[in-house]
Amino acid sequence: MSEQIFTIVVADDEEELREAVCRMIRWEEIGFRLVGSAGNGLDALQMVEQLQPDLLLTDIRMPFITGTALARQVRELQPLIQVAFLSGYDDFEYAQRAIESEVIAYLLKPISMAELTEALREIHDKMESRFNALKPAGGRGSLPLAVASLLLDSFAEQPEEAKLQQMLADCGMVFTAPYALTVLAIRAGQLEQDAAQTVDQVLRKYYSSCSIVSGGRVLSLLVSEDDFARLGAALDELYYVGKRLLDESCVIGVSRSFSQLRRCTSACREAVDIQRLAGESGIYRISQIQAKLEDRAEDEQDTAARLATLLYSGSRQELEDYLTHIFADSGSDMTAMRLLLAAQSALERSLEDGEVALLLHRCGLDDPLAAGRDRELFRRRITDLCLAGRDRLSENRREGVSFLCDQALRLIEQNYMDEELSLNAVSEQLHVSPNYLSANMKKYTGDTFINLLIKRRMEAALALLQGGGLKVAEIASRCGYSDQHYFSYCFKKYYGVSPARMRRGEGSE
Repeated sequence: MSEQIFTIVVADDEEELREAVCRMIRWEEIGFRLVGSAGNGLDALQMVEQLQPDLLLTDIRMPFITGTALARQVRELQPLIQVAFLSGYDDFEYAQRAIESEVIAYLLKPISMAELTEALREIHDKMESRFNALKPAGGRGSLPLAVASLLLDSFAEQPEEAKLQQMLADCGMVFTAPYALTVLAIRAGQLEQDAAQTVDQVLRKYYSSCSIVSGGRVLSLLVSEDDFARLGAALDELYYVGKRLLDESCVIGVSRSFSQLRRCTSACREAVDIQRLAGESGIYRISQIQAKLEDRAEDEQDTAARLATLLYSGSRQELEDYLTHIFADSGSDMTAMRLLLAAQSALERSLEDGEVALLLHRCGLDDPLAAGRDRELFRRRITDLCLAGRDRLSENRREGVSFLCDQALRLIEQNYMDEELSLNAVSEQLHVSPNYLSANMKKYTGDTFINLLIKRRMEAALALLQGGGLKVAEIASRCGYSDQHYFSYCFKKYYGVSPARMRRGEGSE
């Protein structure tokens, strides 16, 4: 039995073949775990969104959604998913032209179970090789000092751009004018130095990049000649690699793009701040966190930085324990005042105007000099302020996701009758990746985007059926289905009866 187990969904409209494949293949022995099977493209797409398998084995000719369209859509949902096609000889030349290099294998029907088993072994070996290629190889050697200097050091004198470019030439980075730059900050549990190598293996498929490990996170400098048109795809793939190889709580902060290398240090701080503010796993840009984030002060002290980190992404218990420790370590009133000012400064960078003043008022800190006359009460009020501020920041993050999902639900409500409405179309309107929107919709609503869209269409179809008068084909068209048979399939799957029987008031078939 292979060490690496990959999950698989099987999709084929030939029921006999599909059931035979699911039943007769000894999945565990060849390194797979069968998690689902589907008889058409729609069901397969729903399964991929719900189950997030590593491999989709699908016929190329499928009802409702063809295999090639399905392959494209599932990659929008899960960038690292592998697709293998099963198909007849008639499709071979077409499929090779259309999807060459896009699938991990192309298997021809008819195929015996022994032949399919052997083919799946080979697919597993390819997947394992690709997976292992992303793992840190060890012995990377010294860090790219030029990139470390650019990202982490503030230059007393600003070097010329040409000299900074030359500094990076030894790191394998290429600059062709005009170019744009951005910085990523990736946090994922305990990182080894070789994690930077893994990150670069992913990023360099899209852009020239160089990564280092510093402060428990990977920092990556990217150079683009296309103004980061493919950055969404790169980040999606990096996020999945991060979750799989590094840590489930992978968080990626993305700085704004910039054009001068001397701005690398401030962009690095911005990416780190965004990653800290995000707290939960995912990919975050400044527009998703806060529009007003300012560069942090150059002389921020370690205590203030630690307090800000706990306010942004720590638990209540971690924050309270830290404050207790600081107060126990130092009985100085000046320490308490510095903590108050640091907390106030961190909160003002993230909360709306007036919110911090309201928190200060509620915690009895309108006049800190007066409050500080009672030392113990002053410390308790500072702790209360920090805990209340931390809760408000956490609520803001949830509100950001809620706002995004509410927008998506509103677009479904307004446009469910449009046949072109899809996860990809909605994500483009909301300026997020399909994967990011899908994951947050599932977390926020408890269901997938595709299921929510189908639910709304079916509710509308039922109302039109019960209203009487309209033909089934017209109802299908008004609910976003140009194919009446496709509509009837979805309706029966959802309600358990066909549209015609539902109209007659008959029970489940």
